[in-house]
Amino acid sequence: MAKQSRCRRVARSTPEPPVAAVPATPEPPVRRWPHPVEGVEPIQDLDPALHYIRCALSYQNQLLADIKTLLQQLVPEETREDAENS
Repeated sequence: MAKQSRCRRVARSTPEPPVAAVPATPEPPVRRWPHPVEGVEPIQDLDPALHYIRCALSYQNQLLADIKTLLQQLVPEETREDAENS
């Protein structure tokens, strides 16, 4: 008696095209708002003193950043000099 395979393979002459995946829930419609929004003006600095203060703080922040960078460059040089003197 001949052995019979439990799984039968059927040769197909043409492969089936893949089934396109359909999303379970459709995407919501895109809502676009008109730009710019009418009736609302952008907020402007009405007080020149506030503008001056903002500029002064910005300048101070830049100076502090520059000082920090220079100090960080000096620290490795000082540690090398201390190692050489010891």
